[in-house]
Amino acid sequence: MPDRYGPRGVVAILIPVQNSNMQPEYEAMRPAGISNQIYRFWLEGEGDTPLEAAIRVIPDALKCWPDRIIVGNSVEMRRVSVAEHHAYRARLQEAAGDVLVVTAAEACEAALRTLGARSIGLFNPMFEHNSQSAASYYQELGFDPRRLGWLDVDKPEKIIDVTPEQITGAFAEIAGEDVDALLHVGGALGVVGMLDELEAELGKPIVSVNAATYWYTLRSLGVSDPLPGFGRLLMQTAATA
Repeated sequence: MPDRYGPRGVVAILIPVQNSNMQPEYEAMRPAGISNQIYRFWLEGEGDTPLEAAIRVIPDALKCWPDRIIVGNSVEMRRVSVAEHHAYRARLQEAAGDVLVVTAAEACEAALRTLGARSIGLFNPMFEHNSQSAASYYQELGFDPRRLGWLDVDKPEKIIDVTPEQITGAFAEIAGEDVDALLHVGGALGVVGMLDELEAELGKPIVSVNAATYWYTLRSLGVSDPLPGFGRLLMQTAATA
């Protein structure tokens, strides 16, 4: 519920423990009157999944009385179908009760639709199969992934060391004339502070997962402030259903 530090809303943000870029990125995008509360989850065992790990954190996140809960991991990188994502989201929502949950995948879908994109270039910071998995997911939603890229970072904790030059190169490789927009999945890669410059250089709108997830969450709260400095998407005052 809104409080003295977040009179327009309190947002609990659930992120993988190693994604040290995400807290400063969300804070950089935060408009006045919104309180961000960060909760971290860890994949504890060999058979663990991001879903189970995130669900374990929700009871703690509810103790800050949030108005929204963000689950900020890109599950579409893991061979997840649209139906499986819906089931994933339903379980998260059940755990959260009356507090609306926003997932990264649904936010990216809404962002692409709001920007009017159909054909997309897509990349992730890890492996080819992760980009292929995400491409299959967005293709099932009706998008046309025409160009795929990846950075071959072998461990999630190493993604924080990817350089701005590598990020720029990855976007350039998928920015062909045959795509309407560029999509970055994999929230461990810090991109939001580069979006204005990248869009100006490449001439394409960019949907970067952390920016898209926060934008969609704010719009669901009725917070319509344009957020300059983070690309075209965050200047959109409403999401297309």
